[in-house]
Amino acid sequence: MFNKFPIHFTYDGIRYTGEIKPLQTGLQHRIPTTFQVILNNVYCGLVRRSGADWETDSPKCAIMVDIIGNHIYDYYE
Repeated sequence: MFNKFPIHFTYDGIRYTGEIKPLQTGLQHRIPTTFQVILNNVYCGLVRRSGADWETDSPKCAIMVDIIGNHIYDYYE
């Protein structure tokens, strides 16, 4: 459940690849709620699930937080 997994998508004409690392800081319905995000070999911050919404602590991925969150959600489906 806490294994890293890949992510890849295109946003605003830029191709992003990287990995998502679940953290053991909290669970919601047995799914982690906080994740470290690395895109194009750059640490982009934390993404957290807050109820049905996604939020981040980093301006680097703030505009893409819903896309990242949807990939995380799809991974656990």
